[in-house]
Amino acid sequence: MSESHADLTLAAVLRVMAPTVQLLLREGITYSQFTNALKKTFLEAAPGLLESSGAKVNDSSISTLTGIHRKDVREWRNVGEPLPQTKTLSAVMSVYTRWANDPEFCDQAGHPGILERLGGQGSFEALASKVTNDVRPLALLQELIRLGIAIKVTDDAKPGSDLVKLCVDAFVPAEGASEMLQLFSDNVGDHLAAAVNNLSDKSAPMLEQSVYADHLSPESISAMNALARRLWTEAFQTIVRDATVLSDQDRNRVNANQRMRIGMYFYHGPDLAS
Repeated sequence: MSESHADLTLAAVLRVMAPTVQLLLREGITYSQFTNALKKTFLEAAPGLLESSGAKVNDSSISTLTGIHRKDVREWRNVGEPLPQTKTLSAVMSVYTRWANDPEFCDQAGHPGILERLGGQGSFEALASKVTNDVRPLALLQELIRLGIAIKVTDDAKPGSDLVKLCVDAFVPAEGASEMLQLFSDNVGDHLAAAVNNLSDKSAPMLEQSVYADHLSPESISAMNALARRLWTEAFQTIVRDATVLSDQDRNRVNANQRMRIGMYFYHGPDLAS
């Protein structure tokens, strides 16, 4: 791949990543957490790509292809994962963890205490300072509040008090969130895989098409949304019927080792800048 082609590819991938980065930030996942986790994805993808090109698969070739240090590659090849790294908790998660466990910031029963926002020992300001000096306590508190992990409270016995407390027992997803995230990874993952296949193997393109229109009014968007849902309902019934028949028919065949996914999406937003 030429450098100019690599630059174009990187720019395209960054644009695809933008909504995902918004999701990561909304859930309190930092850049360092994401890049540390991404290392394993690079390592898992490298051997197959090397094999398909006829290259040797060893520590050096994987390191050269991915840019990941050889010692991390060697450890991953030996035990199935990169070298253990110092766990990178975001500052927000670190504040939560300390607040929920450090006796200095808990009540006598061991529960996370209600803290004065400002002040010395036992205050939120002191808590934040014990975790990091790189982020201001107010910024950390605002992020905890935005994530729904902490709230401001008042004490009727202390007019003008400035108190904060934790409002959840842990970083637990809302009911149904895990199922929605599974659908997200399955659907978007296979959609991207089809698009990447078409960029890589033009001899066997997969169906990956869309219709785009702009300069539409909200009323027109609503009409097109209804049309897309109606068409998908009709297509869904046909696809499920035929897929069920074929799945039952193929179930006991030796070569029945393939899967497929057919999807449809509808998105609307502001016109792109020209």
